[in-house]
Amino acid sequence: MKEVTKLKISLTKLLNLFNKREKKKLIILFFMMIVAALFETFGIGLIVPFVGIVTDPAIIQEQAILSYIYDVFNFESTTTFIIFSVITLLTVFILKNLYLLIFNYTQFRVILNQQVKLSRTLFKEYLTKPYTFHLQRNTADLLRNVNGEVSKVFQGIVMAGFQLFTEFLVITCILVLLLMTAPIATLVASILLGGSVFLFFAFLRKKISSLGKEQQKVSGTMIKWVNQGLGASKEVKVSGKESFFINSYTSQSQIKANNSRYMKMLELAPRLFIETLLVSIVLITMLIIVFQGTGLTQIVSTMALFAMASFRLMPSITRVISLITSIRYNQPALSIVYDDLFLNKDENGKIKRNRDSVIINRGERTFKDSIKLNGVSFRYPDQKECSVKDVSLTIPIGTSVAFIGESGAGKTTLVDIILGLFQPEKGTILVDEMNLHEQRSLWQQKIGYIPQSIFLSDDTIRGNVAFGIDKDKIDEDEVWRALDQAQLKEFIEELPEKLETTVGERGVRLSGGQRQRIGIARALYHNPEILFMDEATSSLDNGTEKEIMKAIDGLKGEKTLIIIAHRLSTIENCDIIFKIDKGRLVNTNLEESVI
Repeated sequence: MKEVTKLKISLTKLLNLFNKREKKKLIILFFMMIVAALFETFGIGLIVPFVGIVTDPAIIQEQAILSYIYDVFNFESTTTFIIFSVITLLTVFILKNLYLLIFNYTQFRVILNQQVKLSRTLFKEYLTKPYTFHLQRNTADLLRNVNGEVSKVFQGIVMAGFQLFTEFLVITCILVLLLMTAPIATLVASILLGGSVFLFFAFLRKKISSLGKEQQKVSGTMIKWVNQGLGASKEVKVSGKESFFINSYTSQSQIKANNSRYMKMLELAPRLFIETLLVSIVLITMLIIVFQGTGLTQIVSTMALFAMASFRLMPSITRVISLITSIRYNQPALSIVYDDLFLNKDENGKIKRNRDSVIINRGERTFKDSIKLNGVSFRYPDQKECSVKDVSLTIPIGTSVAFIGESGAGKTTLVDIILGLFQPEKGTILVDEMNLHEQRSLWQQKIGYIPQSIFLSDDTIRGNVAFGIDKDKIDEDEVWRALDQAQLKEFIEELPEKLETTVGERGVRLSGGQRQRIGIARALYHNPEILFMDEATSSLDNGTEKEIMKAIDGLKGEKTLIIIAHRLSTIENCDIIFKIDKGRLVNTNLEESVI
């Protein structure tokens, strides 16, 4: 009963992955499967009369259907009729195989296209999740889900399920044909075969499911170790910790290899088992037919039918076992993909934007008055204490303000709230007296953000400045304007390939100051009205920081600047300074030294 309930739940989950239009395609595939099974059975069914005609041509006159065909086409001799039978049989098999080719192509196309679509949907779901979601989930697991688990769902479950159903139909139709020809022998063979396969699965069912769950966990851990090892390659080399990451990865890789070995054996064992069983059953069946005292011609025809049926049934039964194994093994992937798409939804914090929109702000400012925080408090998920507590402040538009305080004081969290990444637990944020979270999409089109650590993709300078924009939609004039404002234009112009210069993975071919300036240019590309800097110069030397802050100070009055900093030199030209301590605003416009 438990198994039936689990099957119903799994089928419901699978069907929810398809919309109405896609479900219609599945129905078409279903009917195509039935036709495929009938084609297979018809082809095998023609073997009996064909072998009978060859071994005893007199049967043409004895069988009503054969005699009718012989008279209708007015064959001159039995030899001509046999030639006709050969051509007919060959034509049926050619048409059958052509149809199967078309059916499989259609099946692969429908299922794999849906895999691409769902992979995109899951990736989009992750990208549009609230920022708190990404703080709680491991990137390696999300990578595994998008690249691996979706593939397992469609290739290891959906496609395997269609193939399984096709094989079941073929086996059923062939068994019906055999029952009509030799009922007793077929019943004996079916009981022996069905019972053996059932026992085989009853023995291995739990082992297959546990292997699937363990393999899923191991795959995510392997990605994590690769990400960490390569992502911190410089620190790893300097500290001589290569062996730690290599050994950590290898241990997980070995577990995956062991699991794969077990699965390969479980996939191979059924074929050898079924092959031995079928040969034994066919031989026993032949003995039963002989002991029934059947005529020689019928014995030969029946033996030919059973031999042909066995030839077709053996791979079918082997595939059935292999496909059931695959479905069980990949079952955990369905739960993960389904849960992340349908159960773990959190519309709060999701950003909805126009598709492929490229926005460059020009002309009059949208925001003209102020940004006000009224009694804002925020608590991270699974934490008891608020990280930001009852903060109220005003940032006039067009001014430059700084947030200072010790590490862990809540500065970055507060700025993340103003960025629109977190929704306050209490209080409101008003921009020109309008609630920020009710106009978050518009707000985030008007702001620029420069983090402490700039992420640079292994792309050109043009692609990194106009980050996330299709090449054909990049405005080159705006790229040069942003680089000029970031005081990087002269350096780029001296490069041989200029904007086409590749920066390398994470910008390894650039200095720290150059990477930071590209980050500033990226933030300025859309010509934002409000610019956020989250300790953007804390990792730079004093000379480089001074140059970058000179570029930022050049934007004063033109843009609203919101800066998080530790150094006094970073904020000495700010109009307002807010000090944050233990999540609370404790002072404004400080004259004392900055921590």
